[in-house]
Amino acid sequence: MRLTGGLPDYRFCTHTVTVYHAAFRPEFSCRRTVLKGVWLDKRDSGGADAIGPTVQRYCFLLAPCGGQWPVWRPGGEGAQPEESWFSLEPGDRVLPGEGPEIETADQWRAFVPAAVPGLAVIREVAAKRLGGQVRHVEAQTEWYKKW
Repeated sequence: MRLTGGLPDYRFCTHTVTVYHAAFRPEFSCRRTVLKGVWLDKRDSGGADAIGPTVQRYCFLLAPCGGQWPVWRPGGEGAQPEESWFSLEPGDRVLPGEGPEIETADQWRAFVPAAVPGLAVIREVAAKRLGGQVRHVEAQTEWYKKW
């Protein structure tokens, strides 16, 4: 990301990801949000363990906010029904491209990085501000096994 005319330049944010946020109270629900125009950086790390060679992947997600992009609302706080918004929190799951709907708790339990290629769990989220407004949100994921 670069600054152009004092504002962030997001022209290289061309990826699509699906973010999943599950809630279990009072009953199971899963909010699925497809984010277009984001940057997803995947880094591989090789090594070896007792079984043999291993390859793991780490992801960095940058999601622009506001203007032509949805507004970031942590936990959906303050979101209006007609507003285009997204939530991104530690524990959410992110999948490159447009992922499937998750409708039941059983589907959620099976929807884990060990079983779904490319799926990662968000570890930390940081909102980046410029001029008092959130311009983009950065999220880092846990390492997960590359298939």
